[in-house]
Amino acid sequence: MINLIDTHFHLDFYKDHKEIYKKINELKQYTICVTNSPEVYQECQRIYFNTKYIKFALGFNPKENHSKESFGLFKNKFKGADYIGEVGLDFSRTYSDTRIEQIEIFSQIVEMCANENKLLSVHLRFSEDTAIEIIKKYMPKKCIIHWFSGSIVQLKKLIELGCYFSINANMINKDKIKLIPQSRILIESDGPFTRINGKKYHPVFLKEQYDLISKFLQIENLEQLVYNNFKEILIT
Repeated sequence: MINLIDTHFHLDFYKDHKEIYKKINELKQYTICVTNSPEVYQECQRIYFNTKYIKFALGFNPKENHSKESFGLFKNKFKGADYIGEVGLDFSRTYSDTRIEQIEIFSQIVEMCANENKLLSVHLRFSEDTAIEIIKKYMPKKCIIHWFSGSIVQLKKLIELGCYFSINANMINKDKIKLIPQSRILIESDGPFTRINGKKYHPVFLKEQYDLISKFLQIENLEQLVYNNFKEILIT
């Protein structure tokens, strides 16, 4: 039996995070717990251990208000982190005033990840063209685009650059995700920010999420496919 994989999950956003942590380990679901800041990553490290099934990712979410000191902490923690995320660019109206700072920071992070060959989970919103330029410049080998919402043209460019795409069940009303090569498909929950049949995401719903995506993409062996793809990205 193949272990299910969740490449983008926010453990710290659950009030009962200790119980969720325990449940993921019991279910033996490989889970990357992303964070939105190096401070949260540091606190998760203090509270929890990385286990066989749970790994914490060092994040710097563009939607957060970060100081220079915060990015200094990010760089300080970078060497010891195997996974980087959530990072990225968000040019939606609420965050557009930090656009220049976002580009500066994201460029540095992508360059660092490319140089150290680290896996990164990337948030993009109304910023895909800029991100494509940055990714093309540094060519990171382990770049996962989380919850892609851009155009078909942008999708094709990111595919050409070797990016992987993590898909959740809330994306299956978009036919463009059918254009993603099967070899680049990964699964995310983005819990707790998604719903499965009207219910806030919980790790017990991961199998149901796989089933919904499998049906939409018409991929019978999705669990094996994602397992193989994730294994491939790790050794790349």
